[in-house]
Amino acid sequence: MASHGKQRHMKRIAAPLARGLSPKGSVWVTKGIAGPHRAKESIPLTVLLRDILKIAGTSKQARSVVKSGEVLVDGRSINDEQFCVGLMDVVSVPKLGKHYRIVVTAGVLKPMPITAEEAKLKYCRVQGKRFVAKGKMQLNMHDGRCVILEKTDAKPGDTLVFSLPKQEIKSHLKREKGCRCLVFRGKHSGFMANLEDIMERARSKESDARLVGGIITLKNYLFVVDDKFKIE
Repeated sequence: MASHGKQRHMKRIAAPLARGLSPKGSVWVTKGIAGPHRAKESIPLTVLLRDILKIAGTSKQARSVVKSGEVLVDGRSINDEQFCVGLMDVVSVPKLGKHYRIVVTAGVLKPMPITAEEAKLKYCRVQGKRFVAKGKMQLNMHDGRCVILEKTDAKPGDTLVFSLPKQEIKSHLKREKGCRCLVFRGKHSGFMANLEDIMERARSKESDARLVGGIITLKNYLFVVDDKFKIE
């Protein structure tokens, strides 16, 4: 049987809700390729440029912008129009002097305008931690990157702040009482407040977290941020 190749598009009505696309518009949108973020929690670059930021008027124009290397994601040039961006990714279009950080509000991913200085920082949530060869530690981050360190006290749920484009660790934000958190999943996604308490559950049940303001969500739905981080 002949291969039809990879599918490059999908119907707009079938696009993940996290993209926040209006049902009105062109029938087809870019599907996106497998990458560091879940398909249902990411946005292809052409969709971001055409349907959300309105930088391009058509898919052809959006592809041209990406192919020309004018779009940076986390400080590096991306020329694949199907590449998907997700939570906390920094998207820059230097030619236009525009920078954005992908945040979540009410379950929808949104590009939040930021300054050139803010675009030099990337927040990464620690998803996993394990020992590797020669006694070193490997940290797996929410955006797919792996960091090998000689020694670290970072734990799953903590946040590491990286400099862009050098990708160096600038600071470590611990998930502990009093820390500032962004809820990035669930019905409270987009809510920010300080952590009051973590309520551990018996056996395999996921632990809950209580935030200032009475919001209760799953502990694993928290993304630790600092006072500089804001959603407008």
